[in-house]
Amino acid sequence: MTFEFSLESVLKVRKHEEKVQKQKLAEKLNKKKDLNELKERLAKKLENHISGADSIKFVNLHDLQRQQQYINELHEKVKKVNNSLDSIKAAVEQQRDKLAEVHKKRHIMEKVKEGERELFLEEMNKQQRKVMDEVATQTFSK
Repeated sequence: MTFEFSLESVLKVRKHEEKVQKQKLAEKLNKKKDLNELKERLAKKLENHISGADSIKFVNLHDLQRQQQYINELHEKVKKVNNSLDSIKAAVEQQRDKLAEVHKKRHIMEKVKEGERELFLEEMNKQQRKVMDEVATQTFSK
């Protein structure tokens, strides 16, 4: 007789849910990483243009305005990336909470399985002892 967990299908579902949540968290973390890299690139571009603007002699006002407009656009992009980063950070925290909840549910199912297995083993030992006692009794009575 082998042990069969009565809620094995539920445990499989919990494991799958945990796997899906881990994948979703990984996606969010990759998005966060990409946004951080974009933010760093934009910051470098911005720094280069600001430091380069001091050394460039502008021939006319139009060139100066274009340079200033480009710098302003970079500032706006940095703001947008920062806003996106804030929302991604919140999404990452939310995914972590979901993963923790799913992990807890899976862990509970594994504990239930462990408990059922122990009860099964106890029952098997009890039956084995009963058989051994019968054999001993029959041997003694002969």
